[in-house]
Amino acid sequence: MKKTITLLVCALTVCALLAGCGGGGGGEKTPAAENTGASGNAAPVQSEAGSKYVFPFKGAQVAVNAPMAPLVDALGEPGDYFESESCAFQGLDKVYTYGSVVIRTYPQDGTDYVLSVQLRDDTVSTGEGVYIGQTRDDVVAAYGEAADETDAALRYVDGDCTLTFLLTDGTVTDITYTADAV
Repeated sequence: MKKTITLLVCALTVCALLAGCGGGGGGEKTPAAENTGASGNAAPVQSEAGSKYVFPFKGAQVAVNAPMAPLVDALGEPGDYFESESCAFQGLDKVYTYGSVVIRTYPQDGTDYVLSVQLRDDTVSTGEGVYIGQTRDDVVAAYGEAADETDAALRYVDGDCTLTFLLTDGTVTDITYTADAV
C-alpha cells in the first residue's frame, strides 16, 4: 500500500514538474451545470484524439491537448498566472488559475495546449457532477468501474485523457484531468 501511494505521489510530482520547472504562483457548491456560467455550454474544444472527459467551465468545454488561446478568450483573464521555461518542451509552460480551477499548458510549435486541469475544492464539479468531498462510491456511480484503482486513487482513461480522483479515507481530495498524448 505504501508503495502504491509513493508511486502515485511520484507520478503527480513528475506531472507538476513537466508543467513548470519552477514554483509560483470554498464557498457554496456549484453543480456541474453551473460550472458553465450564464452563457451555457460552448462547443467542446478538443484535440484530434479527443476524450469524453471534458470539463465544463464558464461557458467553455476545457479539454486536454486543446489549444489554450480560445479558452483564455472564453474564460477571460485568470486570477493568477505563472510561466516558466519548459523542462520538456521548447518554450514556456504556463499555469492559469481561475479560482478553484488550475489549468496547466505545454508549448508545441508556437501554440500552448492544455496539459492538465485540476479542480481544487468543492465549488466546482466534473461534467458528471463529481466534486471534492464526495465518496469513492459517488465516483463509481457517476463513472463506473475505474481503469486503475487503489485505496488512494481512481483513474479513468478515454482517448488522450486520464481523469484521476485522489482519495483519502474513501473521500475525494483532488480531481485532475491529464493529457496522455504529449
